[in-house]
Amino acid sequence: MGSGIEIIPELRVRDIPAAEALLASVFGFAKGDGVMALGSQRIALVQGQGAIAHGGIDHLALAVTDLPATLAALQARGAALEETTPHGAGHISEFWEAGITYVFLRGPEGARIELCQRLPADTRAGLPGHDHIGIPCTDIAASQAFFESLGCALLSAVSLHRPEGVTEVRFLSAGASVVELYEPPALRGGKPAFAENGFWAGLRLVGTALDKGERSGPDGLRLTVL
Repeated sequence: MGSGIEIIPELRVRDIPAAEALLASVFGFAKGDGVMALGSQRIALVQGQGAIAHGGIDHLALAVTDLPATLAALQARGAALEETTPHGAGHISEFWEAGITYVFLRGPEGARIELCQRLPADTRAGLPGHDHIGIPCTDIAASQAFFESLGCALLSAVSLHRPEGVTEVRFLSAGASVVELYEPPALRGGKPAFAENGFWAGLRLVGTALDKGERSGPDGLRLTVL
């Protein structure tokens, strides 16, 4: 895939102006051209209603150069730790060359937004910005095949060995955008139990030569080629 290709996540909220205000005042996003943007990361806000919960797209991850300093700055502006990391930052040693540190924060209306830093130092230009879009899977092979059918390239395959079992993880790229597919033991081979009215409502694939239109992926994933 070419460098002009991008995956833009859709964030479903009931109050779009309030979501825009939080993304701007706490996380540093700027409004423009129908989306919110922070460096290389863009978010499309879409109107939701009723009870919205965590769905088949779990989180958006923003890359930062100094996680402790960024976390402190965001908390000073009102950011709150999310229930996934209630005690602060965690560490995954198996990702990339030397591991990552990460923490989850509450985004608009409770949507998960992750901050992550590659160790020992993230030298990518333009940070803070896009790191990945996190997608849980019941069949990671099927999910990987779906994204590869769109032209995505496999960047990394990791098996995380933990007391509860093995979580398979795959990172795939579309241009500069990255999706993280992960299949924990609790989901493997089961039926999707994700909320249909999820915060992260779907994905938009732009800049590709694929035929325009909506595509349905595994576990109810919705992706629109624009």
